[in-house]
Amino acid sequence: MLQTIADNIWALPCLAYHVQPSLEPETRNAFEELQREIARWWPEPLHVGPKHGLHVTIYPLVPVKGAFDKDAYWQRIARQSQGLLEDLCAGHQPLELRFARLKVTDTAIIATATEETGLIGAIRDRIVRDIPPPPGHGPIIYDLIHSTLARYPTRASIPDDVVGRIESLPVSIAAPVSHIRLVRETLFPCLMTDEIASIPLIGR
Repeated sequence: MLQTIADNIWALPCLAYHVQPSLEPETRNAFEELQREIARWWPEPLHVGPKHGLHVTIYPLVPVKGAFDKDAYWQRIARQSQGLLEDLCAGHQPLELRFARLKVTDTAIIATATEETGLIGAIRDRIVRDIPPPPGHGPIIYDLIHSTLARYPTRASIPDDVVGRIESLPVSIAAPVSHIRLVRETLFPCLMTDEIASIPLIGR
C-alpha cells in the first residue's frame, strides 16, 4: 500500500530559478495523453497540470522551498550560471530525451527518461561543482531525468495493484531538445514562468 503525501503548494505563488530543456508541442501532447490515462486508473483526485506547465528540470538553481533571500542569492549566481550553460552547450548537437516508463512515488507520478549524449549529466555535475548552494541547502544529486505528470491533492492509501497498473502503462516518447533554458518560476509547479535565457544546441 502506497501512502501519498498531499501537495500543499499547488498553484501557489513562489519564486524559483531552474535549468530546463526545451519541449516541443508534440512532446507536451504526448505527456497530456499519458496524464489522461493515469487519471483514468487512479482512484483518488489528482493535481494534473496544463500542457504549458509540463517541464523537465535539469537543476533547480534556486529551489521553490527555502527560507532565504532568493533574489539576492540569484543575483550572486546568475551570471556564473548562464556562463556555465553557454560553455557546456557551445557546439553541442540537439539532443533527445527518451521517456520509457512511469514511476509512482509518494509525492508524484513521473515519467522517466534517458539521454545518450551526457549533456544533462554534465550540466548537473558542473552546477554541483561550481555553483555554491543556497544558504541552508546542500547540492542536489540527481539519479534520473523525469517529468512530473501528476501530484496528489490529498493524503491517501493506494493499493499496490493500482501502482502496478500505472507503472505498467506503455510509454514511448522521443522528446527532441533544441535549447537549454534558464527560467524563473512564479506559480508552482511552473504554471507561470519567465524565460531568462535560451541557449541553442546547434552543433558546429
